[in-house]
Amino acid sequence: MVKENIEILNNFLEANCPSGNEKLIVDLFKSAISPFVDDVSIDMLGNCIAHKKGNGKKIMLMSHCDEVGLMINHIDEQGYLYFKEVGGIDTNVLLSQRVLVEGNDGKGVVGIIGRKPIHLQSKAEGSLSTNTEDLWIDIAAPNKDEAQKKVSIGAYVSYLSKPLLFENGIIASKSLDDRIGLYTMIQIAQEIQNTDKEVYFIASVQEEIGARGAMPITMNVMPDVGIAIDVTHATDYPSISVIKYGDIKLGKGVVVPLGPNMNRDLTRAIISCSEKLGIPIQKEVITHPTGTDAKMIQISGNNISTGLISIPCRYMHTCNEMVSLDDVRSATSLLVEYIRNSDN
Repeated sequence: MVKENIEILNNFLEANCPSGNEKLIVDLFKSAISPFVDDVSIDMLGNCIAHKKGNGKKIMLMSHCDEVGLMINHIDEQGYLYFKEVGGIDTNVLLSQRVLVEGNDGKGVVGIIGRKPIHLQSKAEGSLSTNTEDLWIDIAAPNKDEAQKKVSIGAYVSYLSKPLLFENGIIASKSLDDRIGLYTMIQIAQEIQNTDKEVYFIASVQEEIGARGAMPITMNVMPDVGIAIDVTHATDYPSISVIKYGDIKLGKGVVVPLGPNMNRDLTRAIISCSEKLGIPIQKEVITHPTGTDAKMIQISGNNISTGLISIPCRYMHTCNEMVSLDDVRSATSLLVEYIRNSDN
């Protein structure tokens, strides 16, 4: 196993790049993976394509680089900013969060998401779920004119969150969905750089708003095998039904999903690799198109054997998602073994 570079992961996690605003994270990924591949390019949509030349099956690994976020759609006379969600966000987790708003000068403007405090809420207001129109971003501007000097309508907004690494190898941060997938691809690229296998490493854009980047880049590459690397819901915390969602734990191995979106022969080959090397895996049944790039890979060309590898994640789409680096290691080992034996 190659040496881990947590600094690269931290740089990925701290990049503020909601769907449609991925340039910074794409540039970071390009810089990190370039030493291990033959060429890297970026398409018109913003997808990053890193190509390791080789022989045999054309294998494509794909992780999305965007994150959920917000966009400013109104500034009121008092200088408060109102917003719409980019991707799926539980508005209840937004209260009092610090955020970074894209500034007119290219720098970030720190803001606080505000709401009427509980002391001033009516009984009815206190019992309701939070709607976005009941929230605003306070950037400490005294009025609209001053606010507009700093930010504009259409500015992107991201969670302001620093990564936190626990002693047991669990990491908490925003945007682990799916920067942890990007990091996994970097680890894999290092491991296989001296093999003769042909592999494409794709950092796809706009996954959080419908996996929009995956289809055009898959049609461009036209791989024999396309495997998405993403996160899936851990179910090892209170209130989650393992009967409904499966028994998925942090630190117990990478998840191999089973279902119609995933080619059965490919999935069996991946599971066989785990059994051969004793790599811990968990299984998840998904009976519908997955909410990942895999759903687009499968229908974007002829004869693409499609797979999905998932890393368990707690508290998805919040400012403190959690994953275990042990699961990243098992994902890396599993995919490296599959790639090395892909033509057998």
